[in-house]
Amino acid sequence: MDAARAQELTDEELDAYILTRLKSLGVDLGVLPEDEPDAPADRRRVLMGARRFLRSTPQAILAWEPDPQAVTPVLYPASQGRAVRERDRG
Repeated sequence: MDAARAQELTDEELDAYILTRLKSLGVDLGVLPEDEPDAPADRRRVLMGARRFLRSTPQAILAWEPDPQAVTPVLYPASQGRAVRERDRG
């Protein structure tokens, strides 16, 4: 989806697109309150920010598709550290 196409969509259509993309990544906005001014994040504000992003973002970013087979980086690869040390000992 490009920014011009995003401009043509209604907020409801764009929300459906956003929710589908997030769901494919395992993100569930259903756990957020619908509209809670005191909450750090709510569904209304997250969707509003995502719509603004899609309507103003360069094509190169919009064209990105996640690779479902990509290996996620490990922040703390402690379990892999032992194997590396044993391999280095020879």
